[in-house]
Amino acid sequence: QTQVGADSMVGPSSQLGDRCSIKRSVVGAHCVIGKNVKIVNSVIMDHVTIGDGVKIESCVVCKLAKIGDSAQLKDCEVGATSSVLKGAKRSGVTITADLDGDDGMTEFV
Repeated sequence: QTQVGADSMVGPSSQLGDRCSIKRSVVGAHCVIGKNVKIVNSVIMDHVTIGDGVKIESCVVCKLAKIGDSAQLKDCEVGATSSVLKGAKRSGVTITADLDGDDGMTEFV
């Protein structure tokens, strides 16, 4: 079952998949969050799409960003309209590029 902590907020029209855990976080409006997602100490802005099995800890994910399945982000900032590849593992970086393609990304440590 999906759990949203008393210390968290989920915006209107956001969809949460099965077995999600949201603790000490804010999820904006019109977000789509997949199954088995864990979000802790984070801010997820409006219209963000998060795939299945994603772990997000101490991050800010800006509007219209897309996080691929099984990605793991810790202490990161994901810029507006940016994409994070399926299975990506990132820590302590700012992601400002579209990572859907194979031509790399821009990260600032």
